[in-house]
Amino acid sequence: MHRLYRLFIILFAVLCLTYGTDQQAFANFADTYGFSAAGVSRGNAMTAVAHDWSSVYYNMAGLGKTRGFTGTNLAGNSDSKPVVSPRGSKLSLKRKSDGNDNVSDVPASGPSALMQYNDQLGISYMYTYPMMKINIPREDVTGDQNLEFGTITLGLVLDLNHFIIMPDFISSSRFGLGIGLMQDGTLVRVNDIDHRTHNYLRYGREAQRAVIFAGMGFGFLEDMFGIGLGAHVWTGGKGAVDLQKVEVGGDEQMPEQQIMMDLEPVYAPAVGLYFSPGKIWDAVKGLELGVAYRGELWMEIYPFDTNATLTLGTVTMVMGLSIYDFYTPHIISAGAAYTPLGFLPDLTVSLDVEYQMWSRYGVSRAKEEYVEKYNEYNDPGDPDIELPKFRDIIVPKLGVSYQVFSWMSVNAGYFYRMSFLEDDANNTVFNFLDNDTHVGSLGLTFVVPKKGPMVSPVEITIAGQFQYLVKQNVEKDSDFYDPTDPNDLNPSYSYEGMVPSGFVEVIMRW
Repeated sequence: MHRLYRLFIILFAVLCLTYGTDQQAFANFADTYGFSAAGVSRGNAMTAVAHDWSSVYYNMAGLGKTRGFTGTNLAGNSDSKPVVSPRGSKLSLKRKSDGNDNVSDVPASGPSALMQYNDQLGISYMYTYPMMKINIPREDVTGDQNLEFGTITLGLVLDLNHFIIMPDFISSSRFGLGIGLMQDGTLVRVNDIDHRTHNYLRYGREAQRAVIFAGMGFGFLEDMFGIGLGAHVWTGGKGAVDLQKVEVGGDEQMPEQQIMMDLEPVYAPAVGLYFSPGKIWDAVKGLELGVAYRGELWMEIYPFDTNATLTLGTVTMVMGLSIYDFYTPHIISAGAAYTPLGFLPDLTVSLDVEYQMWSRYGVSRAKEEYVEKYNEYNDPGDPDIELPKFRDIIVPKLGVSYQVFSWMSVNAGYFYRMSFLEDDANNTVFNFLDNDTHVGSLGLTFVVPKKGPMVSPVEITIAGQFQYLVKQNVEKDSDFYDPTDPNDLNPSYSYEGMVPSGFVEVIMRW
């Protein structure tokens, strides 16, 4: 009898593992905060103005935008005259013509520094300190604690003309790579929790995974328009575990085991377009337009079959596990930026509208089967549960950049991100946490001019961001919560928070 009791405990624990291994998270740090310090400081309203290494995230086509963007023209204004050689060759990237088919060095700093530096190396650091509050009469809930972390992002841009000379009608062509990691080098932190746990979906461990983007951008007709093609890279696969001679008992053991797992890259498209209509019509000179798309992406390890053979009566347990993690939705963004060249040539205002398709969010096969069996074995009269449906959201973004001096720009931004949770998402046993959020940012960008052994100016951006999470109230359905029972583990509650973050970025060009 005692052995049967222990066998029951083991089986129950395995069933819990089967449910718990269905790991899911809903964000990455770039989608929650931004990908670069310069982008964050402008409210991430970068679809029409991105032209540096961060283009791999904001708009892949920005890799093909180089004409009119110089080492000192930090606000992204398009009023600078492009530096071109007599035939528009790629020699124009580093030198200018004197009108007699000769070339000469271009000053490295100051108002006349029109040198185009198309190759870039960017290093960005972020540290965030979420301060959350969940009003729950329980001592075991820690979903609002220990959410702070830091990231290091590396960006690289290379002119493709180093490898293949492009036709003259391609005014610029570059390859870009952006890799964001946790500050301790961690690639991913999986959060293996029950969704009945109160857990913020965009912060803390939920956002702590590597972010990898790569692609190419091409500008045409002196960068009048451009396209970008690339990918957001993650991983997935399948696995199997076989455990033999598993002892029944609580003592530590090392059973015979065979483990196989095949992981392979998983790609989602990241594409974009930009258009500079002012290069055709003088009436709209200073206007920049852009659209970008990032495809949905998640990590799924399925099947992840597990067999365990117990020494007790050679009982074999067959389990179907699943890992379904880090879902990122389809994201479509459209942006416009305007520089009033006539009277405020150093000011650029950008506006983005982003559409996030959270309604397509799905769950793993293990999660679906769990809910079906839960409802099937309910006591008569007990209500069934359903996995909540998420909604698509629109995120408006506003950014401003003003070039105060040739060596300094001031940036500011704001965006509003509504919650993707339906109003009744948490009425039953689940506790997904996502708030309507107001986000403000401010930053400074400096240029350190070329001196001594330096091959080019260096840009440094310092930015701060503050997110205010609007208080949300959750009223549990009376079928799932008894307000008269102080020990009820599924109470009604409210949650809110504030998230200050700091960013530093250095960009070297050559």
